[in-house]
Amino acid sequence: MVLTFVERTALAGLFERRVLFEDAIDVDMVMIPLEGIDAVISADGAVPVLARGYRVLADKDARFGDLADMATAADPRAIHGAAPWPPAPENVANLIGDYLYHCVWVTKKLRRGELAVAVGCHNAYQGAILRRFVEWQAAARSDGATNTFYDGRFLERWAAPATVTGLAVSQAHYDTADLGRSILASMELFQAVAGEVARATGAAYPSDAHASIHDWVRQALDADD
Repeated sequence: MVLTFVERTALAGLFERRVLFEDAIDVDMVMIPLEGIDAVISADGAVPVLARGYRVLADKDARFGDLADMATAADPRAIHGAAPWPPAPENVANLIGDYLYHCVWVTKKLRRGELAVAVGCHNAYQGAILRRFVEWQAAARSDGATNTFYDGRFLERWAAPATVTGLAVSQAHYDTADLGRSILASMELFQAVAGEVARATGAAYPSDAHASIHDWVRQALDADD
């Protein structure tokens, strides 16, 4: 064994021990109390995860007899907060506002010399919002049939090819100039992806607000040159 640690699982209230062995072989072990098995083995519990594939090694008490049928019928997108389709228009509009607001917030942090905070928000917080819209875009183009996994896993397989290419601009280096570039470039990508989602869900993309924020960000960045 090289190392081991404990972290929370995707299922609330449970923990897993992760172990790393030689040659980068890793094992995740989740210990579930007997009284908690029924809650975990449910359509809202572990079944969406198991729907991606599993194998029962031992079942001495026959507790998992219905698991195969449940896993087959489960939607694996239900786990880890994968984006449901279709989202409510008000949720789409709210998330668009959240993203655009933080374009200003990140720019202010950048101008104040808080580069680490600004880069962190842009890459992580805004990046998570953008990824949600990438999931919704894929769902919109397939009427919800696309399996978008969760947390961006295998994004290159299921996201729109043009969007995958565009994501190259969405992450910034730990560098003032590169962050400024990425803020403006990401706004353009976001407008294309979120605008498509907005049209598909009946939400209104705030084009005037987008233009106003874009102009302010550009002017603020130019003032620091």
